Amino acid sequence: MRPAFSSTGQAAAFALLLFSLLLLPLIMGKSLLPPREQIYSSIWWANGAYPYLDQQIFEEKGDIDIAFIGASHIWQGIDTPYVQKQLSGKLGRQAVVRTFGWGGSGYDALYFIAQDLLEHRKVRTLVYYDVYDEEDIPRIPHVLAPRWFRFGDNAEALSGLSGTVQASYYFASVLGMPRNLLCLISPNKPADLFALSTNCWVIKQRALNPAGQLGALTEMLGYAARLPDHAPYMEYLPATPAAPSEACIYSPKTKSQFEFGGMQLPPAQLHFARKFVELAKAHGCQLILLHVPVLSERKSPVIREHLFWPDMLHADIAMVGIPAAKLFSNLTENDILKLYCDQAHFNKNGQAYFTTLITPALLSLYDVKNK
Repeated sequence: MRPAFSSTGQAAAFALLLFSLLLLPLIMGKSLLPPREQIYSSIWWANGAYPYLDQQIFEEKGDIDIAFIGASHIWQGIDTPYVQKQLSGKLGRQAVVRTFGWGGSGYDALYFIAQDLLEHRKVRTLVYYDVYDEEDIPRIPHVLAPRWFRFGDNAEALSGLSGTVQASYYFASVLGMPRNLLCLISPNKPADLFALSTNCWVIKQRALNPAGQLGALTEMLGYAARLPDHAPYMEYLPATPAAPSEACIYSPKTKSQFEFGGMQLPPAQLHFARKFVELAKAHGCQLILLHVPVLSERKSPVIREHLFWPDMLHADIAMVGIPAAKLFSNLTENDILKLYCDQAHFNKNGQAYFTTLITPALLSLYDVKNK
């Protein structure tokens, strides 16, 4: 077999090139990086509503009354235009409600994207939910960390993490360097949010365009026990729905409606969860944790959370949800399946049903905080 290098000089030159590439995040620092909007404009729709996030964070101006933010559960869980309409009626003015959603859970994504949002727009209320379980703990770093984590911008956020985790984020920024260099040479243009040929959700997933839904992902797919085998979609709303009064805001009087399992967040996830609530507090944001039920919870008489988040995160966090057994009390198994597109996410039917029931509770929390 021929040697990889024909001379010691070639080997040394390759080693120097590799060493230089590894040092690029330190060499470029912050001043040589392209603007952060280049991050979002370069991420395709399949990874989340990033083209819409780009427009809302860096181009749109004005305050936001309520921002729903997080991974796919909240992205698909809320009919944002409905909430905006109801809040507008309550306030007697045009309210501004937006959803900032993406694929893949993890508190690191929640923190870094919220940081970009709050640096550019004032948000009165942040409603979030980032689900995880024992078998599907979000990876660290998030799969898209090479896109939105840049060492020159974000290194200080790693303080307090283990050396191994800090190194993983550093190397994520190394992986993102070629794209950042390319953006310096040839900046991305803002996406045409209504160009259907660029929106995979409209084309392949039979979804409404998130840009026309104020950021929400509304999928018109039937239930699939195993992806991608979706049943045919049929419009459906329960004839005898649950009452909005079944929605429950945590308090000493309602604590029996909640159950906390005691599962611990991995240290790195807990680190970014605490960074997220500190960020919200620094920007004067009301925080609401919204429990969006997955299919496996359909018979649960209580709202199950892993932790009592206000204590764990040392923050004033309102927790709200609907016990799934009450949400689905008047429905057959077959009817419940008509509300989901898979085991974890609502389709258009479920999104509309859940939103109409939970919105009064959300607006009551907003009203108390923003009088």
